[in-house]
Amino acid sequence: MKLSARIAAPVAALVLAGLTATACAPQTSDTSAKGDEKSGTLRVWLFQEVGNKPKEKVVDDAVAAFEKSHDGAKVEVEYIPVDTRAQRIKAAFNDPKSAPDLIEYGNSDTAGYVKDGGLADVTKEFGAWEEAKDTDPIAKQSVTVGDKVYGAPFFVGVRALYYRTDILKDLGIQPPKSQAELIATAKKIHKAKPDLYGLAVGGAYTYGAMPFIW
Repeated sequence: MKLSARIAAPVAALVLAGLTATACAPQTSDTSAKGDEKSGTLRVWLFQEVGNKPKEKVVDDAVAAFEKSHDGAKVEVEYIPVDTRAQRIKAAFNDPKSAPDLIEYGNSDTAGYVKDGGLADVTKEFGAWEEAKDTDPIAKQSVTVGDKVYGAPFFVGVRALYYRTDILKDLGIQPPKSQAELIATAKKIHKAKPDLYGLAVGGAYTYGAMPFIW
């Protein structure tokens, strides 16, 4: 995925490569996208992954292509830890000198960042992006607040359950194929083996269990 990028002062009006990417707009600046100045430095903050090298390679290639097609432009990429992103990003919203032009963020943060006045309205730029028509509607909705678009879906993550084949074989249970079967299977396993939970998630991944609760 790629978006054509327009570098604007004091904020960038849009986006570099395929979570969500968007232009930052510190509270002291106008949150609407400005002129089409294709020069200067574009400061980008991306998430630091556990294994970041593959991501860096893709980003480096995108940066090289961007700088080649935008004469005089330079891109500075900084990878920030996910666990401290909220503090870094919100602090940047209030300090234009340290604020990046473009950030990667979790789509669940959209509404809060918009409320804080930190994101630029990129509705026009998103609409002009030739690949916007292929954007998943739900993903687009996650970066939309009050009919205005504040980011571009970077990627859509897919979650999967895995199960203990030895436990199911021991109990003569077939792998569940629906949520109802999953619930029934979990209960059977826990009843037969009280020391096991029928369904479990990691301690730092509680949000992964919330859909089952809902």
